[in-house]
Amino acid sequence: MVAASEAGLLATGLLGIIAVVLMITTPLRVHPFLALLIGSLGIGLVAGERPAALVDSVTAGAGATLGGTGLILVLGTVLGTVLAESGATGRLAAALTRGRTLRSVPWTVSLLSFVVALPLFFEVALAVLLPLLFGIAQRVATTMLDSEGRDPRGRRTSPHLLVGVPALATVASVHALVPPHPGPTAAAGALHADVGAVIGLGLPVAVLTTVVAGQLLAGPMARRMFPVPPPRLVEQFTRPHDGGTPPRLAAAIVPVVLPLVLVLAQSVVTVTHGSGAWAAVFGFIGRPVVALLVAVLVARIGLGRGRGAGRFNSQVQDGIAAIAPILLIIGGGGALSGVMVDSGIGRAIAHATHALGISPLVLAWLIAVLIRLAVGSATVAVITASGIVAPVVTTTPGVHPALVVLALGCGSIIFPHLNNAASWQVKESFGMSLGEMFRSFTVIETTVSVLGFGCVLAASALL
Repeated sequence: MVAASEAGLLATGLLGIIAVVLMITTPLRVHPFLALLIGSLGIGLVAGERPAALVDSVTAGAGATLGGTGLILVLGTVLGTVLAESGATGRLAAALTRGRTLRSVPWTVSLLSFVVALPLFFEVALAVLLPLLFGIAQRVATTMLDSEGRDPRGRRTSPHLLVGVPALATVASVHALVPPHPGPTAAAGALHADVGAVIGLGLPVAVLTTVVAGQLLAGPMARRMFPVPPPRLVEQFTRPHDGGTPPRLAAAIVPVVLPLVLVLAQSVVTVTHGSGAWAAVFGFIGRPVVALLVAVLVARIGLGRGRGAGRFNSQVQDGIAAIAPILLIIGGGGALSGVMVDSGIGRAIAHATHALGISPLVLAWLIAVLIRLAVGSATVAVITASGIVAPVVTTTPGVHPALVVLALGCGSIIFPHLNNAASWQVKESFGMSLGEMFRSFTVIETTVSVLGFGCVLAASALL
């Protein structure tokens, strides 16, 4: 049974989210940043938070999101600007699309996204990928589509969604299912599951969900929705290089893969060297913010020769200006998430689900789903849910801990909506309306979640 107080919290959270949607989409047309702040305050007050504590929840939630995501997005945008103006993005986009067809481009994007996303949080991976995605989209638009944006069969096609959908599906699949990504890695530790088993079982599931949610949906979505990314952001990532000699392909690749290498090296060195000196060094430079900063400096040195400090400073300023509106909205989503946690709505969802007495796999997925819906963060959902189901896993015979980890991961990415920072990052970066975000990104991640969980249930029946 759900206590009356918890039922009230659940209703408050649901109605509050509906109110935010209505503020943004009805003729009121409240700016998403303001709507998220108003909704956060309203939910907190109705849920019974003290006004002073509520303000702390809003500011802490926004600050935590911007602190973790904002710096990364700014550095990623600056890196993309340097790559674009030096000609590196154009060089990479040309190499990735040379000899390709419209049918093969999404496969190339998925392969690239898988490599980039493996050790990185979703927002970090998208920040690293975005300059390349926009560069590839521009190449698709100029070399594979006609002047009206139609493919050889006469169908109007969005180049940004043609490359964006497979990228989003791939990053979502890795995010949920494949260590060393932080989510499934943390869940494996909480459940004492063998990480090798999680990788062995999660990798084929991730490949399947990438194919279905990325490759099969890319064409239909690209032919039905035509978002227009912010012109200033597109210009940052696709502007013609500044007249110098275009860099060699190797020089263009290094700044892109360097953050990936540093973050992955942090995980490897920590495992192999424990708490030694090398672990401390890589524990520092392998943090995403530091790794991206190193990549920006390497790009400045390797790609900015002869362009002067003034040009580099201008690139930094342009990157910050381009990303500022997106940061505000992401901060608003963080505020909403913080209130959902601090008001007890997330805890109420967990308690209500735990009382159902169902299969550990279904319980794990369902708890992760409901916490995800309440607080927005996939990482919070998977870590919180793993702590709730851990006693059930240890006391239930015949339960494979690695499959429980995968069930948690699948549940943690379902139905991204207004309190999810990545939703706003995707929406604003690709210039989507709220409806287009739900019909694309939300559908993609929900497909990965449900299909992945179906595969987990099938594997459970076979093992």
